[in-house]
Amino acid sequence: MTNRRITTIRQLKKLAQNGLDCFILFHGCLKSSKHIRYQPDSNTFYVLNLIDDSEQELTESQILDSKHSNIGEAMKKGALIREE
Repeated sequence: MTNRRITTIRQLKKLAQNGLDCFILFHGCLKSSKHIRYQPDSNTFYVLNLIDDSEQELTESQILDSKHSNIGEAMKKGALIREE
């Protein structure tokens, strides 16, 4: 699974330009599925949280800030995983 881990904002931007299905792995067994699309013209991320169909539009700093999203923390921990 190591090659499917997303650990940097640069990697996330590249993978999400055409839309990315991924999940955050919690405690090794629970997961939170997401669809993320990066919009380079505005440097923003569109996030669809599949667990509740909620949507977010986040700047780069917001996606890394735990007040707005758990994606940044998941990247730091190696817990943001690209779906195959």
